[in-house]
Amino acid sequence: MFRAAYILLSISALAVAQQAADDVVFHSDVSLVRVDAQVVDASNRAIIHLHAGDFVLREDGRVVPIRNFAADNMPIDVLFLLDVSGSMRPHVQRIADASGQALSELSKDDRMGIMVFDRSTRVRLGFSSSRQEVQREFDRLLREERFNGGTDITRAMLDAADYIRREGRRDARRAIVILTDDQTEFDRDEAAVSRALTRADAVMCALIAPDAMRNRQYGGQRRGGMGGGPGIGMGGPLGGIIFGRGGGMGGGNRGGGGMNGPHTKSAGTSEIARDSGGDSMSVNDASALEDTLSRIRQRYALYFNLPEGIKPGEERNIEVGLTSGALARYRDAEVHYRRVYLTPGGDGSPVMVTRAPRNADDTPPSVSSTSDSSDPGAAPVRRRRVPVNEDGTPISTPAQDDQTPPPPPPAKPKPPGQ
Repeated sequence: MFRAAYILLSISALAVAQQAADDVVFHSDVSLVRVDAQVVDASNRAIIHLHAGDFVLREDGRVVPIRNFAADNMPIDVLFLLDVSGSMRPHVQRIADASGQALSELSKDDRMGIMVFDRSTRVRLGFSSSRQEVQREFDRLLREERFNGGTDITRAMLDAADYIRREGRRDARRAIVILTDDQTEFDRDEAAVSRALTRADAVMCALIAPDAMRNRQYGGQRRGGMGGGPGIGMGGPLGGIIFGRGGGMGGGNRGGGGMNGPHTKSAGTSEIARDSGGDSMSVNDASALEDTLSRIRQRYALYFNLPEGIKPGEERNIEVGLTSGALARYRDAEVHYRRVYLTPGGDGSPVMVTRAPRNADDTPPSVSSTSDSSDPGAAPVRRRRVPVNEDGTPISTPAQDDQTPPPPPPAKPKPPGQ
């Protein structure tokens, strides 16, 4: 009877400990910070099938443990940012034609949105998981946009970063895919755009149209007495997102361009994309859009604990590299990632996540399960999950600290004669 009661008590303790072990994922993940990284070879091809043990992560110069790791099982929010200024129509048409095949790189849990810009920005389609809706909107914008205005690329990138910061899902990987010729009438501001992308926790991937400027014209068309194409007003501040279809009224001159003719300069789009952890491709490549979406899917997510004692809104430095074993297998590998992050509590969106990504069976992808012991370059990182109370102190249970059940109490001596 006593032994039966003891066994029942032990089973109950194990159940409580297991429940607490499951809960620790939820508690500990509140302090997790995610770093997205892409690894490419010397030919700029993505290197896939890496594990957590292949990476070395440093925060403010100190090596920190990788607490969780995910590869291609994260949901994605992609914002297409399309330049609809003069001479960009054939390039937008090319992207629209390629979207049918390219969008197959995304999964049913991914969302897509469309924003267009010339001298102002306009949201054509809010985030949607319907590929058919995205393709229909590509067709509509080709019919409805006039493709004869000037361009303010810096303003467009700032607006896109702000939009995805507000509308993107916190636990999704966020990406902006910009199509442009990189020629702007207005001042470039790479630092401001990079800060905005950091606040949004978004990567930028650029599709560059290198030949669009040959046929671009400015200021030659007039609508309602206003020169310079659609979206050009005669006063007031420039910029701001205009929700809905059509031209919208931006207006003004934000820094040295305006309607003075084709005096344009690079907006630094490729450099901004690189600093965000993304890359650039020529839109003339037949599979440019498909490859770009595939690369977003092939990025790695590395999670680490937010250090203690740091100030809210602080900009912190991070470094991501490969271990010597991984470099032995991929000698020319290069890691692309954003080298700073903002701590939560400042004026930007928090980079913390509420819980780590889950496997297909809804189990947490702990780093110990992602390392392949058959891979000589992988260095498994083993981590024991310790159940904790709400205040972070360990939960003490009989089955937690010692997996071997304690011996039963000594039997009572039998009375003489029995």
